[in-house]
Amino acid sequence: MLTAGLDHTLFGVEVDASQYHYPPRRTVSNGLHGRVANLPARLTGYGEQWQDDGRCVLWAEGEVRQAAIFGEHLRLTRRIEADLGGTEIRLIDRVRNAGFDPTPHMYLYHINIGWPFLDEGARFEMPLRRTLWQSDSVTDQGVSNTDMPGPLSGFVEQVYEHELQPDADGLVRPRLVNDRLGMYFELEYDAAQFPSFFQWMHLREGAYAVGFEPSTHHVQGETAAREDGSMTFLEHGEERLYTTTFRVGRTG
Repeated sequence: MLTAGLDHTLFGVEVDASQYHYPPRRTVSNGLHGRVANLPARLTGYGEQWQDDGRCVLWAEGEVRQAAIFGEHLRLTRRIEADLGGTEIRLIDRVRNAGFDPTPHMYLYHINIGWPFLDEGARFEMPLRRTLWQSDSVTDQGVSNTDMPGPLSGFVEQVYEHELQPDADGLVRPRLVNDRLGMYFELEYDAAQFPSFFQWMHLREGAYAVGFEPSTHHVQGETAAREDGSMTFLEHGEERLYTTTFRVGRTG
């Protein structure tokens, strides 16, 4: 899993920086998926919690600060939980603007699943409403995005943006199913927190993976979000909450 953000996701771009009120810095240059994945985290705590039903929850918490003078000051606080003997990992993220200027915020998880879950005959299942966008390589190669082949020589990545149908609780659960193993990997997330979802396929030999990518913004990226008014700006002290579950289960 790669975390993308905290102020930018997707491809590199140069954008307006006037919100930071420093005339010599007129623009911000953002690289692929922003800066947060390349910043060190500080462990703030870990332990175990015994529940009334006898369940033991293992947990760890940490913080990443993405800050610059005449720039953003965003803080990611992450809590990871897993039930002892359980089949899921829960991720609770809070992103807060600790600065005093309105600050852009974009967020995306790049969750890559490889072998043995990904294998010839595995199926990608999702509550699909419609596909909003796909890379040119989808038409050029014609490789299915639901029925997985084995590793392919010279495969060019295929990327899709899908609109998925949440359930009555507002949750979405795409999964990768492997009948040979009798198991599946499932991602559960809140569609209100992550309104967009990308499917990434890199089925080339030596780098065989399929990606689950819940995102706060569409695949066109930051420039398009600023132009159409969908860009998120956090005010001082404002925060966003993201709750996500990684689950492994048995089929049948």
